[in-house]
Formats: sequence, C-alpha cells, structure tokens
Amino acid sequence: MWLYLAVLLGLYYLLRWYRERQVVSHLQDKFVFITGCDSGFGNQLARQLDLRGLRVLAGCLTEQGAEQLRNQTSDRLQTVILDVTKTESIAAATEWVKERVGDRDHDLMKQGLLSCSTNLNLVTDCMEHAVTSVHPRTRYSAGWDAQFFFVPLSYLPTSLADYILTRSWPKPAQAV
Repeated sequence: MWLYLAVLLGLYYLLRWYRERQVVSHLQDKFVFITGCDSGFGNQLARQLDLRGLRVLAGCLTEQGAEQLRNQTSDRLQTVILDVTKTESIAAATEWVKERVGDRDHDLMKQGLLSCSTNLNLVTDCMEHAVTSVHPRTRYSAGWDAQFFFVPLSYLPTSLADYILTRSWPKPAQAV
C-alpha cells in the first residue's frame, strides 16, 4: 500500500517537474508590460525577462530610472514614463503600448484593467496590517472576490486551480 502511494507521489512530482520546465514558444515575439521598473521587483523582473528574450515594455516613474534600466538591458526593452497615480499618465502609457503592440494584445490588457477595483485601500490596508501587526496573517485577501474565490482557490492543487481559472479565459490563437 505504501509503495503504491510513494510511486504515485513520485510520478506526480515528476510530472509537475516536467510541466513546469516547459517554456512558451516564440518568446521573442511576446510582449510584457511591467510598471514600477525604476527599482525593486519591477526592475528585476524587467531585466530577467529581457535576458530571456521577451520584448519588455517598462513603465518607470522617473527619466533617471528609465535611463538606468535602458543602460542595463538590450534594445528589446523600451521604457515609458508612467505615474500610476495620474489618469493622464496612464492614458498616455496605454496609447504608447498600443502603438507598439497593436490592437490584439491591447484589448486583452484593457479587459484585465477594467475588471480591477480602483479602491487601492483594499491592498494598502492589508500591507499596513502585515507591517504593523505583532501577529500578521500568512495570507491576506484584498476584496470580496479574493475572500470568496481566489483565497479558497489557492488552497487547491495548482493544476486544478489553473484549470478553473483558465476555463473562462479567451483562448490564444494557435501558432502556425
């Protein structure tokens, strides 16, 4: 009985290892838009994805941050000055992205942005609690959708959670 369980568990991890190492084809044709690229996570991710061959569209708050990032990366990475607290800046960056990517990917980006809440307090309240609490939670949920859908979903096995999430997503065009 234990041998069968060990073999099944081993096969499960082997399959998971194999699936996680598969990479999307034609990475050099893919665009990724990242905000907050002056420093921190955004900067690190932009440099990593540029090394992988993706076309990175990096939103930076300052010209100095944008210049430093351009000096550290290839010509595939392009920067735009973006202040996410200003509607005009977001609109200008959206047009900038649309010029580079075209309508097909822009529509997907717009769909994602329209489904997001504009109440930033949902996130900052969680961050404040995590920083100031003696006993912070291991998981925070910002908003009702997170509390009743995404947090419970995160406890499921990854393959099942991915299946549930991607069932309603638009299907990408098949590569020719």
